[in-house]
Amino acid sequence: MQIPGQSKPTFSLYTPFVPRGGRENLTALAVVNSDAGDEYGKITVLQLPRSTNVAGPSQVSSNFEAKPEVATSLSLLRQGGSDVVLGNLLTLPVGNGLLYVQPVYVRATGNTAAYPLLQKVLVSFGDQIGFSETLQGALDQVFGGNSGTTVANNQSNTPANGGVGSSQAIRSAIASLQSAYADLEAAQKRLDGAAEDKARARVKAAIAALISAQNR
Repeated sequence: MQIPGQSKPTFSLYTPFVPRGGRENLTALAVVNSDAGDEYGKITVLQLPRSTNVAGPSQVSSNFEAKPEVATSLSLLRQGGSDVVLGNLLTLPVGNGLLYVQPVYVRATGNTAAYPLLQKVLVSFGDQIGFSETLQGALDQVFGGNSGTTVANNQSNTPANGGVGSSQAIRSAIASLQSAYADLEAAQKRLDGAAEDKARARVKAAIAALISAQNR
């Protein structure tokens, strides 16, 4: 994760803060630097503007299921002797906003020993919600249908400024994101907390790189 004031992403742990009293808006993020070095263990609190209501994790989850396409798909997945298992909702501060990512798994009803199988991925950034079989597909929906990984046969993926660096950076960030996300899922299935934390940090760094590349 790369927070304001840092020159590069660092391996960090974080937790969101939601106020008491029934409000579910996100008010702050506490970030702990976990890179080996002089700033190991340093805690930074990122306070969100009080003038703006930012949806917290529970509100984002509600927004996901309020979308008709998502609600219908989850209802169908719950039929036929299957349970829907919602994975950890990642709250990732990137660019000037927050990106939420949540995997959706399916497991046979009554068989707690069976590994959940990934079926869908939910993504939210700003007012946009993506829902697809893959992380790439969900990101494509959120960022206007082109994450930079595919190009039509008769179209150019050259950026408007005439350079090729941005498109190359986007493809590289997407590849890194897919690899990190796959490792995150594998670590969660193994219940390997250390590997999960490392993969989560790689996911954040790759998403930050993707946002940066798209804004060039």
